[in-house]
Amino acid sequence: MIKNTPRSFLEYRLLFIEESKQLIEILGNAITEIHQYGSSAVDGLPFIEEINIMPVVKHYQHVEKQMAAIEALGFKCIERAPDCIMHEKKTEGPSIQIRWVEQHDSKQVESLLLFRDYLRQNESAKAQYIHFLVKNKQQAEDEIESQVNEIEYMLQLKKEAEAWRKRF
Repeated sequence: MIKNTPRSFLEYRLLFIEESKQLIEILGNAITEIHQYGSSAVDGLPFIEEINIMPVVKHYQHVEKQMAAIEALGFKCIERAPDCIMHEKKTEGPSIQIRWVEQHDSKQVESLLLFRDYLRQNESAKAQYIHFLVKNKQQAEDEIESQVNEIEYMLQLKKEAEAWRKRF
């Protein structure tokens, strides 16, 4: 049996807003933008297992200074590199991932929002993606095969989304 997401799009949106408010309380105006991206940001997608949050910050040093406060919210730092900081919180529902992006890195912001925007605006592409997800869950022999299939599909979808974006 295929299990669909136990929460509605609205519930995921509300979780995003709650977590975002807490991050803004900690970092204040060091956050210049905050976005929900990925599958949970697109109404109607099944199998959502995580909420993706992308705060855009003036500089990573603001995040570094507030690591203890971020971790006090239940987040664990899962990646820390000169060009990337990521946190994750495991919950009874979906996990919550934060991908911090510096304000000057507009290409990364644009790239992460492309998938979301493309599927929000293109019902046909969204329907095809849902069909792929269901078929992949049914037919993949194990989790590794499922992940490989999804990576291949996402690369194809990214090309379609980039071509779509060029139209504007």
